Amino acid sequence: MQEFFPVRRPVLALLLCAGPAAWAQVPATYPAHPIKFVVNSSAGASVDTMTRLIGAQLSASLKQPVVVENRPGASGTIGADAVAKSSADGYTALVGVTSLIQTPYLIPRLPYDIFKDLSPVLMLARGANIVVVPADSPVNTLQEFVSMVKANPGKHNYGTYGNGTTAHIFGDSFNRQAGMDLVHVPFKSSSQMLAAVIGGQLSAGFPDAASALPQVAAGKLKALAITGNQRYKAIANVPTFAEAGFKGFELYGWYGVFVPAGTPRANIDKLSAEIAHIVRTPEVASRFEDLGLFVTATGPDAFAAEMRADSQVWGRAIRAGNIRAE
Repeated sequence: MQEFFPVRRPVLALLLCAGPAAWAQVPATYPAHPIKFVVNSSAGASVDTMTRLIGAQLSASLKQPVVVENRPGASGTIGADAVAKSSADGYTALVGVTSLIQTPYLIPRLPYDIFKDLSPVLMLARGANIVVVPADSPVNTLQEFVSMVKANPGKHNYGTYGNGTTAHIFGDSFNRQAGMDLVHVPFKSSSQMLAAVIGGQLSAGFPDAASALPQVAAGKLKALAITGNQRYKAIANVPTFAEAGFKGFELYGWYGVFVPAGTPRANIDKLSAEIAHIVRTPEVASRFEDLGLFVTATGPDAFAAEMRADSQVWGRAIRAGNIRAE
């Protein structure tokens, strides 16, 4: 009679004689126990929202619990460092954003190297930043905003969600390229900054699209331009920076999944394929679009190459503006 045991009879006999230590060397099917996603931001942030959405779907498809742990602080380095020092087995993953490749230029002597200690699994999505002004602002275009600022030196400012963030880097580049004297006002979050723009305490804000779109749709803010190389469907009348006459704003912020370096490639590929399938489903892709994001589902190798290329561009902009993190 044919036998269907996963281990052939002679090997099985040896294992029975050898005891538990030999059994431990038999590879288990990945994943064999719960997976933990570390999010390097606080609960409620867009990256946290998407991680929990993906986690619920992933748990169902892999038939293993998926735990989400928030580890915010120190410009995202706390969560990244925790994952970089975790076991390289595919059971602990980081869900992070573009700051991972910006931070090395902002904070000296990091306790990890993003390119050596973490391995990309998947780029989930890209997102843009938007220049917004109060609803009652007299300007309606980016060029009108520049003209207003230049005509009133020392009187205007712009807000971001923190020193050394993507918003700050873009805002500083815009300020210098346009020859303006805007004062940078950093906040702890996009929501705080947007409240100040809506209330008229700021001349402009540079939020991420995910945070700004609901306020723009509600008529509380006016959007003047968006970063990246394509317009957003939700605000199709708002031009890109390039269309408005400014170069160097084509880069997108991204959201990605990482595991410790040294994780078996088979586990990385399995996790990458499962998550890619989830984010491409109409349900999840639609939720991402509601958050102002473009689903990319870029695999490990292509993601790694893009990270290295983008890192050089961000580095030049950070050095040009002499930007520092908080």
